[in-house]
Amino acid sequence: MTNQESSAETETYETTYKEGFPIEASPALSKFIQNYINGSSDRELLNQDGTLVFSDSNGNEDQTSVTYYQFTEEQLKGYYEPLFQTDDPNMMLYDLKQTDSISKLRSPVNDTDQYSLPSVTMKDNNQLEIKTTENQRTIDLNEAMKDYGVSSATKFILNIEAINKNNIVFVLEDVSKIGDLNELYYLFVDQALSDFTITQFKYKETQEVFDTNKLKPYYDLFPGDGNYRSGLDKITILNVETNKITEIKDNDLLSEDGKFVYLKGAAEELSDGVQRIQTIENYAEGNDIYEEQFELDFDTISKQLNFETNKISIARTNYFNEDYIVLRLLYKGKTIGDGGVTNVIVDLQNKKNPTAYLVDLGIE
Repeated sequence: MTNQESSAETETYETTYKEGFPIEASPALSKFIQNYINGSSDRELLNQDGTLVFSDSNGNEDQTSVTYYQFTEEQLKGYYEPLFQTDDPNMMLYDLKQTDSISKLRSPVNDTDQYSLPSVTMKDNNQLEIKTTENQRTIDLNEAMKDYGVSSATKFILNIEAINKNNIVFVLEDVSKIGDLNELYYLFVDQALSDFTITQFKYKETQEVFDTNKLKPYYDLFPGDGNYRSGLDKITILNVETNKITEIKDNDLLSEDGKFVYLKGAAEELSDGVQRIQTIENYAEGNDIYEEQFELDFDTISKQLNFETNKISIARTNYFNEDYIVLRLLYKGKTIGDGGVTNVIVDLQNKKNPTAYLVDLGIE
């Protein structure tokens, strides 16, 4: 997807519909497969000459250290190559996500210094031990977070959110409040371990956090380019010059890479017709400038797949990133039951000729 200076009158490109899975590997397809098999909690931390390095998400308090794994872009392409040969991409994609299969792709990163990754361990009594190539330090979380009511009785699930040459950000999840009372704390640390700050991003309180300026040294960790960055809470856009945030509307969807917004892409009942995508900058500025405009037609999809109805029961977005959108469409039956189901892979890599692949991948 290429940037373009456009207006509300920008030409809307007609979508070409094709049955089946894409026929060849592409960068956007690789990103989608990577996201699907890794899940929502693992984080891609760096890409070093085609070698992708990830943090392996911790799921419980017993996992006291951050671990990492890696694979190359070429290995990933080889991993999902069977999808191009199979007659059942639904089952093949399911198989690719199984632990036994993924373990053949992933290689553990045993030498953290090779990629300048921090070595991180939660010791007893919430003593967080961090070692970087520049320094090492133990942070007493009970003391640092006493204003949040944290004590030695508090147990955390520890994960790493992002890293660069200057800074690191960790996520601490209070085990006792998982679920509706979910409490996430963000620990920002510089690579030299000379300074740190801990904060939360709570709805309606996020602007106050940025107003304190305490996160300014860490703005380079927030996804985005230039003066606009998406918030780690996934629902705000930050102007790093003014320190002001723009909330992403409930029905709009931030891309996986945090750089684009799919207008009405998060609606519970996605509508067909013209679909519009903006950069986070144009979204925050309120401009009628669109990165992409394309057509979706639920009736055409129904006819192409020979469904017996064109009435939609469920239409929602499963995945959205630069150049790739994956939808799930469930059609109503003529009388009762379902009239047909499909996923729709909208490939926007060729802006003037977007292609929608109609294939049931079992992704709900």
